[in-house]
Amino acid sequence: MEVYLIPIAVCGIIGLIFAVLLSIASRVFEVKLDPTVDKVLSALPGANCGACGFPGCEGLANAIAKGEAPVNTCPVGGATCAGKIAAILGVDVGSAEKMVANVLCQGDCDKN
Repeated sequence: MEVYLIPIAVCGIIGLIFAVLLSIASRVFEVKLDPTVDKVLSALPGANCGACGFPGCEGLANAIAKGEAPVNTCPVGGATCAGKIAAILGVDVGSAEKMVANVLCQGDCDKN
């Protein structure tokens, strides 16, 4: 019977030691997150398209929270998204010019 109990006890003790070490490591290496970034990220549409020039919505949310980008940077969200973000940060939305593609080739089904 001792042949089975000793290895089980040793494995249990090793498991407890690793659990304590992992618990300590998770507290020491904890990453502090800005709650403003989460609020701004929840207001963004979540398209992760990169049309704003940032690597996805989380990159834009970080830049807006740091003040590196204006609140109306997201072209997908438009004015409603900018209004929500401005309300979260307590700033003015400002004006945004809607970007529209302009086709200069004058091609259509009749002109080849």
